[in-house]
Amino acid sequence: LEPSDTAQDSWQTPERLAVVCVDPSSVLQGGSILGDKTRMPTLAAAHDRVLVRPAPSSAGTLGGLAGQRTYDTMQLLGHAAGGTKRPLFDVIFLETVGLGQSEVEIAQCVNVVLLCIPPGGGDALQGVKKGILEVTHVVAITKADGSLQAAAQSTAADYQGALQFRDGVEQSLQPPDSSSHENCAGGAPRRVILTSAETGQGLADLWQTLCHVRRQQLESGQWRQQERTQQEYWMWKSFHTLVQKHVMEQYQSTSTQEPQDEESPHKNTLVAPPPRVAAAQLLRQLLQSGIRSRDDNGNENPSQPP
Repeated sequence: LEPSDTAQDSWQTPERLAVVCVDPSSVLQGGSILGDKTRMPTLAAAHDRVLVRPAPSSAGTLGGLAGQRTYDTMQLLGHAAGGTKRPLFDVIFLETVGLGQSEVEIAQCVNVVLLCIPPGGGDALQGVKKGILEVTHVVAITKADGSLQAAAQSTAADYQGALQFRDGVEQSLQPPDSSSHENCAGGAPRRVILTSAETGQGLADLWQTLCHVRRQQLESGQWRQQERTQQEYWMWKSFHTLVQKHVMEQYQSTSTQEPQDEESPHKNTLVAPPPRVAAAQLLRQLLQSGIRSRDDNGNENPSQPP
């Protein structure tokens, strides 16, 4: 949520901090270790104004989040408390599970995306490819110390060159009369910062850079626009989930009551139809049999087939 005017500077030196750690869940049994909190003993135990909340991801869910639940948690923690304009927490960090190149849903939950890459995490070509880097505002190269220092510097150089190339291409593709020539970082060149949790190198610079990106978003109106886009995204995703759940319940209900006909895509045949054809046949059968909806009390409301 966009902070109030009286709390604009609370991001720089937050009084209340929340960390939401998404842990991967087993695709077989659904369990999670939820061990990220154990890696932050000082932060979690020594400060009474800090909340570290482990959160299991939905088994098999891509994007590094726990789906709608992650967005709802972020909205709750950032909501104004007690009738005041100040949110429950000034700053909320959302740590995802390890992301693949094409998993960009994190951008639908937060305003500033920080991508952490270990030394040797790909060459310059990785930075040019489409995917997670397109929604990233700041890149942090981790473990830049000891024997990994040289590898970290090389990785940082590769990604910095790739981001400069990408930002230049994106701006050149803007229409000549466009009033907005901004990249995802609000128009400023995206930075790659060497960091080390062991020595503390780069951490202050990293925080100042994140705060700078946030200030640019507020001044340009990008912060509020992001929130509107995120609300619309999760509204439609929730709608798709409800439709899918309803159709599956409808199919399970009709399949146990009615015998399958000769055209059923699930009839045992030597040559099964392609999945897309079978899905179209199944949808046609459900529409012909009538879709039953449920009211607020859970009672079925049969509707006429179209």
